[in-house]
Amino acid sequence: MFKLFKQCLRLNNLLFYSFQQLSKPKWLLIFLHLAVVPCTYGLSSFTVNVIQGNRPKVDNVRLAADNHGFTVNKVFYSESTGNIKEDETKEFDGNLTLNNFVIKQLNYQSLDKQKNYLDNDGDNIDPVQPFLTTTTTWQWLDANGVKISDKEQNKIIGCGSGYPMPLRLEIINQVQAISQYGIPRKSGLVTLKKAYKIAVKPQICYAKPNSTIISPGMQWLTNNQNNDFSFDNDKNWWNMKQYSVPHVSNGGGYTSDYVPDYGFKVTNTLTGKLFPTSGFKGAQFQLLMSGAQSDYSFSVPVNPGGKVTIDKYGNILLNDKPSGKVTVRATYKKNTSIKLDYSFDPRSNWVIPYDWSYNWWNASDFCKLLTRADFTNSPRNKAPQNWLYVYNAFTRAIDGSILGEWGPINKKNYPQSSWADQLYWTSEYWGALSGENSAHFRIGLYLGDVGVGVDTNAHYVACKG
Repeated sequence: MFKLFKQCLRLNNLLFYSFQQLSKPKWLLIFLHLAVVPCTYGLSSFTVNVIQGNRPKVDNVRLAADNHGFTVNKVFYSESTGNIKEDETKEFDGNLTLNNFVIKQLNYQSLDKQKNYLDNDGDNIDPVQPFLTTTTTWQWLDANGVKISDKEQNKIIGCGSGYPMPLRLEIINQVQAISQYGIPRKSGLVTLKKAYKIAVKPQICYAKPNSTIISPGMQWLTNNQNNDFSFDNDKNWWNMKQYSVPHVSNGGGYTSDYVPDYGFKVTNTLTGKLFPTSGFKGAQFQLLMSGAQSDYSFSVPVNPGGKVTIDKYGNILLNDKPSGKVTVRATYKKNTSIKLDYSFDPRSNWVIPYDWSYNWWNASDFCKLLTRADFTNSPRNKAPQNWLYVYNAFTRAIDGSILGEWGPINKKNYPQSSWADQLYWTSEYWGALSGENSAHFRIGLYLGDVGVGVDTNAHYVACKG
């Protein structure tokens, strides 16, 4: 360009000289056309190139995207801070919800003026507004690529969530670099995308009785402190949260070993025992895992007598009384060295129910009948002879009682069992009636309540196994 400028100066000087020397106007016009016009075009082209330079660029895009991150429990996680990496899975507490992961809104202050800016024309970055950024958005996906809806993001990610692990958190926004004086000043929009893999620690969370799975609306009964229970009203006595503490006289509710909707705890129980300590043919429960059940393979490595089976979802079926303590195993598919064992022994109160009824004398001749405490943990299982009936119910607990552990028992909740939703005889005497008749205590399987049955009545039979 400097050469062109020098040529123009020479031509202009020559033109001035010619104007003095030449006398004929037509020669002057010809010279002007040949010398002046090309030079003018050259200067115009030079001027356009100066105005239309190169756009600035967002440089080191991957490094810029590393600034995307989130805060959990006051700790910020991002690849730029070094406490999480895109190509690795990071484990978090399973009691967190997705809403506990607070996504950072990435702004221009998150970017580096030296590392993330480039201008081939040498134009400096704008010192006031070096970058423009769009709103940061994000989405959660499970391990199968299924998007997790916003309405699900308030439930815990661990025990019972059902999410195949690891979860994938994708964070996205766009950014422009801005030069101070160059034309054009702004770069094109560049997408900054980051994906992090989030998982929970593989673990057995709960032992969930099948009644809780099939009939979640019938997990525990109110303790009914007002003693106003009646079959004649329409009030729902099940799952009343304000009456979940067992009543000293009437029972109901649940102990700290039972977690509504999830089942029994598998560690640090009140008695030190694990569910179930009682059982019957057709009893069924599920090992509830962190994440998705499909993340695990299940087996029964210790199965005395071969009476226990487990399916691919962790559902355990007692086909008959085992001859010893049983151990089931959950192996984490993504790392098969992680093997989680759960041992239980249901033999302390093994029960054999029958789906037919007898009067009390025939029933007691047939087999050894259960006590009230074998059936239910209602406080009324210690009621004295000649006690007058008041409302009472079982309490969800790990204590060896059939109803306390397994909940409402019937063919719906335990389809491979022989239970009937009826009244069952116990071995315990209530007292004499008028004439030569007498009565024994009986148990209702719907409420787990202790009541009284006249011996001539026909009630159902369950025997000690």
